[in-house]
Amino acid sequence: MSDAPIEKTMRLLEQSRSTAAMTAFVHALQVDSPKIRDSAARAILRSGSSLGKMELIRHIRKLSPDVLEVMNTADGDMTFPLQQCLLHGDPEQALMALDAIEVARLYQNIPMVLEFLRRATGEIGDRGEQVLGSLVDRLYDTRMTARDAKLTVTDQCIGKMLQHLSVELNSFAQCRRPHAIVESILILADSEHPVARHLIRESAPEWQALVWDVLAKSKHPGILRFLTRALSVKYLHPKILDIVSNRSDIEFQMTMIRLVPTRVNINQERNYQLLTGLPWLQPAAELWLSIPEEFHIQLVQLVRLVCFTRSLKLAFAKSIYQHASVEARKAANDFKHMLRQEEYDACVLDALDSDNPEFEAWGLSQIRDTNLPDKYRQLVDRLDSPHQIVEDQARETLGRFEVQQAIDFSESAKPSAGPKLAELLLKVNPFAIQELCREMANPVRTRRLRAAKAAHFMHLHTQVTPALLELLQDNDTILKRVVAEILADVPTRQVALRLQELLDDSSPRVREAALASLTKINQQLAGSSPNAESS
Repeated sequence: MSDAPIEKTMRLLEQSRSTAAMTAFVHALQVDSPKIRDSAARAILRSGSSLGKMELIRHIRKLSPDVLEVMNTADGDMTFPLQQCLLHGDPEQALMALDAIEVARLYQNIPMVLEFLRRATGEIGDRGEQVLGSLVDRLYDTRMTARDAKLTVTDQCIGKMLQHLSVELNSFAQCRRPHAIVESILILADSEHPVARHLIRESAPEWQALVWDVLAKSKHPGILRFLTRALSVKYLHPKILDIVSNRSDIEFQMTMIRLVPTRVNINQERNYQLLTGLPWLQPAAELWLSIPEEFHIQLVQLVRLVCFTRSLKLAFAKSIYQHASVEARKAANDFKHMLRQEEYDACVLDALDSDNPEFEAWGLSQIRDTNLPDKYRQLVDRLDSPHQIVEDQARETLGRFEVQQAIDFSESAKPSAGPKLAELLLKVNPFAIQELCREMANPVRTRRLRAAKAAHFMHLHTQVTPALLELLQDNDTILKRVVAEILADVPTRQVALRLQELLDDSSPRVREAALASLTKINQQLAGSSPNAESS
């Protein structure tokens, strides 16, 4: 059955002005069809009938969210029937009214609930307190998630509720549920709100005692948020500082970590410095294991802000580099200077030995700042890591090792370093052989000569033989002589034939070098296998 015929029928009943129309609407609230029930409820709200609205209260849990939303408007005003049920009805009617206020979120009827709480006792009073708490929780949750216009409306609603709650502070003796009143104010107000300031600093001692009790024990997110946000005010109450310094439940820990400011203002810097320690904030592995990794950066910031002794800060520095997440370690560079070099080296070495690729990669990113032996060997070895993040970090830390750098290094290094240098060059720079060959074809004579010598130093002469053979045709006699000497270590028939041609060179030193190399090659070829000779 579509909505149009149902709505048309309800409209016709409204226009009939029949005394039986309201009876029909009330009966329709009890049928199984949600569409009929909702259409009847809208008709009752439009009629303004108090008796009809009393029936809506009785059937409140059967109505759809759309109908409940209408009740929050002027057209759906439920104040009078709710007042009759809650303040003048029997306990059963009062419970129905409380149910309706909670389900429909009728925040405008909070004063009525507060008046009810001044009188109610026993289980029905407990139910009233529960409804107040439910409305407060929903307002708090809405403010935490609302945006733009909805947030403005929510803030206005919270402002009105706080005004109503503040009236209760006029007399502690007449208030039957003072704990609920205090908790509601602290959940909805920040520490700078006039109602919260009055409650904390100017209310009766009985109210203030409740404040400290709630702040010390309640685990409601709003209370924990209030307590943490209080560290941002200009004049921090000493009692709040004392409570923050002594709470250690995990709910408070997580709230304080989540809300720690990344950029502190003057008030925050001063107030956090007043904290000389927190019972749960200790430099142990358990701390970092108990806090999810996504909050480790905030945890580092909290350690940075709290006024610990230097020895405790040092212990935190060690624990950060030993147990914190990679991102937290990167955010803790200012702690690095607190460690002795050998302590920091040990932390990096532990990371390099870790089974976790992310920690291993972090260790590689820090290895240049250490005094670890063979640290460049550590980098080179990890160029073959099965983990891409480790290989990428090794390459990034090494940087692109250019052929020109290798040539420069070859001229001053010990001969034994040649093969290691070649290994590093080839792993870091996959185009090293091509670039070395291009360097041997450079128009500048000295660059051709240095490249040829570097290739021989690194034992790469067999991989650049074609380029070396080309240099045998160079016009520079010194270059030809040097290349002829290098080719003595490339015992192939092709090289021997090219050296044979140099025996007629105009330069006696070139002829001499060619003959010496040719003799050496022929001896090697004579003693080698046929396979080697044909290579």
